[in-house]
Amino acid sequence: MKRIALLSLALALCACQSNQRDSSPSLLKDGIQLRQKSVTVDAEHAKVIMKASGGTNPVEFAIRREGDPDPRLETLGTVMDTGEGKVFNWIAKLNQTVASAGFKRFPQLEIQADPARKLTVSSTAGSQGNGVYYRCGPLMSTFSPEKGKVYLVEFQFKGERCGQEVYDVTQAGQRVLVEGVTKG
Repeated sequence: MKRIALLSLALALCACQSNQRDSSPSLLKDGIQLRQKSVTVDAEHAKVIMKASGGTNPVEFAIRREGDPDPRLETLGTVMDTGEGKVFNWIAKLNQTVASAGFKRFPQLEIQADPARKLTVSSTAGSQGNGVYYRCGPLMSTFSPEKGKVYLVEFQFKGERCGQEVYDVTQAGQRVLVEGVTKG
């Protein structure tokens, strides 16, 4: 009887809505996903890709769009560098499958952005284990996307520090640092 009561309480608490804006995927809401949803770039919008590099800690991304009536950041989800290109391909694919399906940590997140409306991207990384606590962020970058372009917002682990850069990656194989990005 106690187990049923505890299970009912746990399910009721999970169903409650929090005050946080959160559109990140969850197991209850989205089921098992092996890949994050992809966005296609079109002539009227920009595409923004969010990734992490240089470390395997999970990184949470959130955004704020200029002109949005709700000024709070909207949590999009968590990304994790799976080691693709650094470890054997089958290990990277296994890491990606387990992280995506089980923990909702994807190799990248993608959104469609409106041109000429400033976009603020926030990222935070952290971990706790073996008596070591690590936290970096929130790091914020604000920029104005342009029509038909593809942008990469990359959270970078740099030894004991971290950083966030915004690149124009519209041309395949080219990463052009975006000028005029406000950091804060």
